[in-house]
Amino acid sequence: MMLENILSQRLPLDGLWHLEIGDQSGAITVPGVWETQGYPPDAVTALYTRSVELPSNWAGARVFLRFEAVSYRAEVSVNGQIVGTHDGMWTPFEFDVTNVIHAGTANTITLTVTKPGGDGSPFPYRDVLVGFVPYVARTFGGLWQPVTLIAQRTPAFRMGHIQADWRTGEVRASAALDYFGEQPAKTDRLQVDVLDANGVTVATIEASSDEFTLNVQQPAPWSPETPTLYDLRLRLIRDGALLAETRRTFGFRSLRAQSEALLLNDQPYGVRGILSWGWNPQTLAPVATDDEIRDEFRRVRALGFNLVKLCLFVPPERLFEIADEEGMLLWLELPMWWQRINDYLRGQAPREYRDILRRVQHHPSIVIYSLGCELGIDMADAALLSELNAIVRGGTTGVLACDNSGSGEAYAGLDFDFADFSDYHFYADLHYFAPLLQHFYRQWQQPRPWIFGEYCDSDDYRDPADLNEGGERPAWRDLLGVEGNTGRWAYSEQETRMAAHALPFSDAQLVSLSRQESFLKRKFILERTRATPYVGGYVLTGLRDTPISTSGVFDDLGRSKFDPDAFRRFNDESVLLLEGRRARQWVNGGDRPAPVDLFNYVGGTTASFRLLLAHTSFPGGELHWRLVRPDETIALMGTAVVPAGLPPGQVSEIAALDIALPHVEAAQMWQLEADLDGQIANTWRLWLYPTPQAWGAGITAYDPVGAFGGICPPAAFQPDEVILASVWTPQVEAWVRGGGRAILLQTGAGAFPTQPVPFWRESIKLIEDHPLWQNFPHQGYVDLQFYHLAADHALDVTRIPDARRRPMLTRLDARLFTLLDYLVELEMGSGRLIASSLRFWGGAGDQVTDIQHSPTALFLLHQLVEYLSTRQ
Repeated sequence: MMLENILSQRLPLDGLWHLEIGDQSGAITVPGVWETQGYPPDAVTALYTRSVELPSNWAGARVFLRFEAVSYRAEVSVNGQIVGTHDGMWTPFEFDVTNVIHAGTANTITLTVTKPGGDGSPFPYRDVLVGFVPYVARTFGGLWQPVTLIAQRTPAFRMGHIQADWRTGEVRASAALDYFGEQPAKTDRLQVDVLDANGVTVATIEASSDEFTLNVQQPAPWSPETPTLYDLRLRLIRDGALLAETRRTFGFRSLRAQSEALLLNDQPYGVRGILSWGWNPQTLAPVATDDEIRDEFRRVRALGFNLVKLCLFVPPERLFEIADEEGMLLWLELPMWWQRINDYLRGQAPREYRDILRRVQHHPSIVIYSLGCELGIDMADAALLSELNAIVRGGTTGVLACDNSGSGEAYAGLDFDFADFSDYHFYADLHYFAPLLQHFYRQWQQPRPWIFGEYCDSDDYRDPADLNEGGERPAWRDLLGVEGNTGRWAYSEQETRMAAHALPFSDAQLVSLSRQESFLKRKFILERTRATPYVGGYVLTGLRDTPISTSGVFDDLGRSKFDPDAFRRFNDESVLLLEGRRARQWVNGGDRPAPVDLFNYVGGTTASFRLLLAHTSFPGGELHWRLVRPDETIALMGTAVVPAGLPPGQVSEIAALDIALPHVEAAQMWQLEADLDGQIANTWRLWLYPTPQAWGAGITAYDPVGAFGGICPPAAFQPDEVILASVWTPQVEAWVRGGGRAILLQTGAGAFPTQPVPFWRESIKLIEDHPLWQNFPHQGYVDLQFYHLAADHALDVTRIPDARRRPMLTRLDARLFTLLDYLVELEMGSGRLIASSLRFWGGAGDQVTDIQHSPTALFLLHQLVEYLSTRQ
């Protein structure tokens, strides 16, 4: 516990340190701001020196040298005498320097800092609690938080824990008085007060021990909507005079689990979080100004989020204080990730976790703790996690905790947990998300909430020119992080790789297209999440772009990528959701699921929708829905009364819509809109297609593997016909090279070269300038009309060197800046081939199971046949 007395004299020692950094060869450099915290990559140690003259009136006082945080090993000397060492990068520590420092004269403070490094360094990354920051960019080292000299002439408090019960108003706390070897006076009195936000005393006692209890009448609970704070004030009074005083802010609040629901102050509550890795391109270490913190919190809230997850790092105290004031919920994930168990870690982790908890546990904004992230059994065994769990449970109150964010079962960890909720990290292609939910949900287990500790990333495109400062490339652009390389992410080579492609898209266009695609992916996943009753919350990845990712809702300059009003439509306290009917099919003598395409329809058919409301409280109202044509006129509309009294914190069906869709002569993009009393609204794009035409003459199916399911009858190859092939064989290749025309629909790996890649994740789909798309409605990017076509492989036509490529639908890797094709036209020999790896027959995840139930696939295939039939 740290010495705390607001009556102390303090001398800040920020800045003006003389710094020498030595690399392993012994060279000395004088670094700039970045190297002050990060050091050059090959540097291990740094030597800080500072000459300071103490005021003469400090003579006779106890003097303490306090460091708010240093990374990692700190060896401290004053006037040539060692005063102590400290390991750990997240917590404050202090040394009593009374006997070695002198008032009224110059004193030399020397600090030798050793930062973590790779294997073979004094503190390897995997042996210490560095969190995730080194893997995002570079390990920061040195004095990354303030240093202060403190003169203490009177006894001082050392604060303990505060536990506040929001129901009863009971406040239990502890504190120790340090008399520094002197004896207490008989007249000493310890007065303990609780003050409200206006400074009015609402409870007071005179304590007779270091543990005490007060009762506040009718306490005002702390919540994001009303972040009411109280002060616990301790005063040591001797003969009527104030000797020592300290204060600590706290709030009355509780987040708990009740079956599968989350309750904040006993009211149903949904957690909508955003993941922060603590990345700051200006400072490297996770520090920011007050204004920056407040602004970021407010812009996070504008997007509908009510929580920030501090992923594997512990920020300076000021961030917690501002979160308390602003009503921003926090999830503090303690910094254990990718560690390996050894004796040092077993001893250091409990010490560091205790220090962290002592520092932060009183902040009402922190409502969730996790001991670490994605821990395998080789990283944290039952003995270590049990000890750390006891530290967190014993040092907190009114919070939820879990031992392993992501779960042990998903990351080869323990087959049991110390958790109040289930926590998974699903980074999935859209069509695999619902099956993952179903797969991991076990109804026979003890009911508890499900919170996604992180999930739903979506890389987009950064414009390099937008980041240049005075024409200079920022230094962080070349960082790869620990264990990173250009085979995993190639942002450092983006300009070179993109120039080699010579794409017909500007950087600004790629930014716009990729962000629109990212928006629809986030919308889809969050809506599926909100429609799942047992999911109590989620944390979206992530807050800000970093050197190794472009998945932030804020870009590299901290600007929001999305319109807040549009984003809140699916990320707010109450949201409208769209679901479809369920169907089954009889296959080979038994029933099977028959997934239905929710977004694509043949004109003249009936679309069956269910409108749902996910909410924490709703007073009732009137639902209005509209089906809107491409010209923005209303085709159909309706209303429904939504009664009051819907179960709070639940998902409720509020309307069933069976809409007779009009016939259309051409494919069109429509929109379904719904709102409740103009307060809660959402929209969904729908695609309508003309009635499929029967296959005419001039097309021959070559389907030796039976993939087509009889869509068109096989026949012998005939001159002037288009071959529709399910496999790439020497016979088909010879046909094409000899002047024939063919369409190859190869799903997955096969003779035609492909690469296994995700469709929705880590990529930007480019709808190229090609005649095929003239009759296909789109907004320049791949939307949910491609949901049931999404594939697990893309074509690698570079391995057919003599083919002349005309792109149709391209995959630009958002991390590696490589190109593959999902749909491409090739001139081979004297013939022409259209090749595709799209899943025209669905079948992956919760996609439809055949082409007859995929209006987009049928329409697109007819367009391919028609286009190729007219080509010579």
